[in-house]
Amino acid sequence: MEPLSWQDMHPALLAFTLIFAVSAVAAENPGIIDLSRSPHARLHAVPIPAVKFGPGFWESRRQVNVERSIPALLQLLEQHGVVDNFRRLSGRKQAPRRGPLYTDSDLYKWMEAVGYVLQSGPNPRLRATLSNLVDEVVAAQEPSGYLNTWYVEDRAKLRFTEFRGGHELYCLGHLLQAGIAVERATGDRKLLDAGIRYTRYVMNTLGPAPKRPAFTGHPELEMALVELYRTTHDKAYLDFARYLLSGVDRDRLKLSDDDVRSLFSGIAFTSRTRLEGHSVRAMYACAGAADFYLETGDPAYGKTLDALWHDMVARRMYITGGVGSRYRHESFGDDYELPNLLAYTESCAAIGNLMWNWRMLAATAEARFADVLERTLYNG
Repeated sequence: MEPLSWQDMHPALLAFTLIFAVSAVAAENPGIIDLSRSPHARLHAVPIPAVKFGPGFWESRRQVNVERSIPALLQLLEQHGVVDNFRRLSGRKQAPRRGPLYTDSDLYKWMEAVGYVLQSGPNPRLRATLSNLVDEVVAAQEPSGYLNTWYVEDRAKLRFTEFRGGHELYCLGHLLQAGIAVERATGDRKLLDAGIRYTRYVMNTLGPAPKRPAFTGHPELEMALVELYRTTHDKAYLDFARYLLSGVDRDRLKLSDDDVRSLFSGIAFTSRTRLEGHSVRAMYACAGAADFYLETGDPAYGKTLDALWHDMVARRMYITGGVGSRYRHESFGDDYELPNLLAYTESCAAIGNLMWNWRMLAATAEARFADVLERTLYNG
């Protein structure tokens, strides 16, 4: 079966996939990412409220998302104890900690999604639910600013020691992105301010010597830090993203070759020549580096991003736009290792591929990135 192309699609494709325009950006609602002041963006985001769908392909999916998926997901988050993990820390409910160590990010992703929905139009019931959940999250924050429901009590001594798989900084990144989306939708800064307090705690604790060393382990925070810089105009957040992308503390962290390969972090991003290791981590790292490039224009980042993109498209991407061919470690394989029967091609990696190409499109205005974005959106 041939992949779908733009000729086959509903006209709403123009609004959905190419969420960019050269026209002026509405300052009060900058879009999914705020490129209004990004000096190296050639295209700029269309404000979310400016996009309206008529009946058809995308409107039907938007309705399912708002009316079915988002409520169902919150029900599942409650059933599996994800929200209770916050309530137990604030003393609002007696409950055991449930779920894997990364579940905080699941709630933050839900909150970010609701932020986008509310930017698209009023939904009083959903806004009230979101407001209550923001209160639950913020009530669990420690006076220091630390906010994570896994590294508490007996595990508190492990904070910032398990970067390889601990997802601490990953969860923080999603908290920041949720806070930014909610603030843009409602004007309420409560969640964003909680994320900023946690970020300040992290930046006061981790960084170049004499601070404790850090790397993301699962890239994501890099994107969030750049967006926080765009939102607050505080260069400290961009500088911390630079530190995470630099890999300067590999020796202090005692990272092996396998670590930096499989986790796609821990060495200088600009030293990368091929995509390898965990496919979602790699896509998120590239998206974060593209955000950094949009703000700094550092030519070493531009060169690396272009080389990695060509490596992916020529050697590691399925015709559907899917990436990450190996089930084992959810990873990229060797050159041209693209089996049909055993293809893993996780949806998370496809989303990362889309986010990366979206940012590259903004930076270059080159149609090749729109082509991969569209292919991955519809087929990956």
